[in-house]
Amino acid sequence: MTLGSALFLSTGCVKTNCPLPGNLDQHVDKVQLTSSGDSPDLKRNSWSMGSLCADRITFREGNRTWTFLLVWNTSHPKGPFWYLPHDNEESAFDAAVYAATHYGGGFLAVESNGQRHMSGKDPNRNFKKDSPYSKTICKIIDTYKPVHLPYLALHTNAEGHLKNGGSGTVSMKKHSKNVHAFPAGNIKTGQQKGLEDEDTMIFLAGKEVKREKVKKFNAVGLNVKFEKVTKRSNDNSMSNCIVLHRGHDNYINIETEHGDLSTHKKMIDRVMRILGQRGL
Repeated sequence: MTLGSALFLSTGCVKTNCPLPGNLDQHVDKVQLTSSGDSPDLKRNSWSMGSLCADRITFREGNRTWTFLLVWNTSHPKGPFWYLPHDNEESAFDAAVYAATHYGGGFLAVESNGQRHMSGKDPNRNFKKDSPYSKTICKIIDTYKPVHLPYLALHTNAEGHLKNGGSGTVSMKKHSKNVHAFPAGNIKTGQQKGLEDEDTMIFLAGKEVKREKVKKFNAVGLNVKFEKVTKRSNDNSMSNCIVLHRGHDNYINIETEHGDLSTHKKMIDRVMRILGQRGL
């Protein structure tokens, strides 16, 4: 079948169980969704998904079975495609729904019972070279995204100064030897939210910092953290995998504080303008 054709079941206001495009069914198994209530994320977004269709898919890696929601725009299947590794970051899922309905493409979201980890494993630290996980994730993404578009991710994080062990401590106020911070303006701390908050940023990655690339995001009011990736510093994250094992640095991750959906949407819009993507 082609990307543009789909048969589906309507469960409330959510389309589900569409035929998988291309040859994805050779790489993953489908699990029937009987209703949008099968997923808290789908239920929460049931009235805003428009032409999106949701499939639940699984694949095995050793003795671990990974489960995902594959959500894609059946009217505009080719477009920006997002990876969401953490099931406890609800507003990242809501932001992905916004992105797919407005710009086409879709997203792949890990399901792990609302937890950050799945059976003790961080889904964003499992991108080892040529592993079944990384190969399957990239296969799915490459099915939907045009070659010129970057690998995209959506995350949320806790207050930058808190150490709660939940979604880590990510802040524009923090930097390291390999991670450099480039604020777009004044950075605010505390319960601020918005584009100037310390927890709001774009993550870029590469073997060397590309300041001209950073300036494009700073120019539209977006904070940037740039990770210099080396074999020694490799943490098996998606960004590191793209740089080290796929031979390029075409990767963008958008981060906001938990629950700051309005800022996530603003950032998506600005990133899409930089990428030359118009709304549908």
